Amino acid sequence: MKKYVVYITLLTFSVTAVLSQNLERAKSVIAQLSGPTMHGRGPAFHGDQKAASYIEHLFQQAGLQPVNQSYLQYFTYDTQIFPKKMSLSINGKKLMPGKDFIIDPISSTGKGKAELLFLDSIFFYSAREKGTSIVFKNKAVVYDQKYYAKLNELPLELVQQIYSAACIIEYNHSKLTMSIASKPLSVPFFKLGMVDPQTLQSGKCIFSLTSEWKQNYRSQNILGMIKGTVHPDSFIVFSAHYDHLGQLGRKTYFPGANDNASGISMLNELALYYGDSLHKPSCSILFIAFGAEEAGLIGSNYYTQHPLIPLRQIKFLINMDIVGTGDESITVVNGTEYPSLFSRLDSLNAHNNLLPKVVKRGKAANSDHYFFTQKGVPAFFIYTNGKQKAYHDIYDKADTLPMSKYNELFVLLTLFAKTLF
Repeated sequence: MKKYVVYITLLTFSVTAVLSQNLERAKSVIAQLSGPTMHGRGPAFHGDQKAASYIEHLFQQAGLQPVNQSYLQYFTYDTQIFPKKMSLSINGKKLMPGKDFIIDPISSTGKGKAELLFLDSIFFYSAREKGTSIVFKNKAVVYDQKYYAKLNELPLELVQQIYSAACIIEYNHSKLTMSIASKPLSVPFFKLGMVDPQTLQSGKCIFSLTSEWKQNYRSQNILGMIKGTVHPDSFIVFSAHYDHLGQLGRKTYFPGANDNASGISMLNELALYYGDSLHKPSCSILFIAFGAEEAGLIGSNYYTQHPLIPLRQIKFLINMDIVGTGDESITVVNGTEYPSLFSRLDSLNAHNNLLPKVVKRGKAANSDHYFFTQKGVPAFFIYTNGKQKAYHDIYDKADTLPMSKYNELFVLLTLFAKTLF
């Protein structure tokens, strides 16, 4: 590591100065991607396509070259969206989507009024052995989320009866977090967050929900590259997913400022940095903004099956997902898989006093690095940890994202990448 120390110390000052001047630009990119015109960057209202068009423009402005004459790599997948007005009232209280309830992504269309049918712990522990005479049809079945696993342990015939209800209402005792699924059920499925269970044990609900099942929905990855000055056929890859959770109804959307507009902004800053004549890399750099990560790493999986740059030519991939904090630490997934490279990253951070802590983590299928790792491409997935905990909810907004160690992470990434060239 000593051979890097002199270079690293000198480079830190220049890189920090560059990015400090451009932090407002990074914030602007995050604000644009997480704003209402992008509709949560999901399939509803083609939010993902609008985001892709914006990122393609960023890549062009940064001077990145297209790969195979195009910045876009198209793929298709099946998904479900909820683009129309939705409503849920329980015992006369109108609940707000995103704030008071979310839709389970496997939910189907439904509308009506139903009496609440509360399933308690006694039901789940007795019905498994003895069955039940309860009639579920035309009822709003209510249960605590902690019993979801128990529900699926019930006899199949009983589970089918429960899912024949007018709707399902699941509640928990924590914040609401949205997700995406690719296969719908046959019943409207609502999820409540912080709620008093006593208010759900009797009464009625009124609900309305429209889901749309989209088969072979076309999305895209966005790619751009900078040719290396010495080794143009050898690549470092920087990646980040741009999609998010989309929209519930016509007004409620999931901004996804930290997850992962922040990663795309970092991708853009790195593209601008290496595109500058002062920082031309000796090997080539490929920048990839992946689509459909939230739906199951679909865009990155598609790329590894249809690579536009052969996987054998990739020396290392650095994936960035959720990089808008860092006041506590950063975590490096695959850190245990590549201990010498992790040690190098950790030493660079400590020597330059950048981030409070670099945490090592093992292999995990939790972002777009995963399928590259599975195919033998060495990769790190880096995410930040901080006091701001908004995640997969309506509160992950640009105006509350602290960007507390954004500059420092940029410096660390460029220093580490330099050791890979």
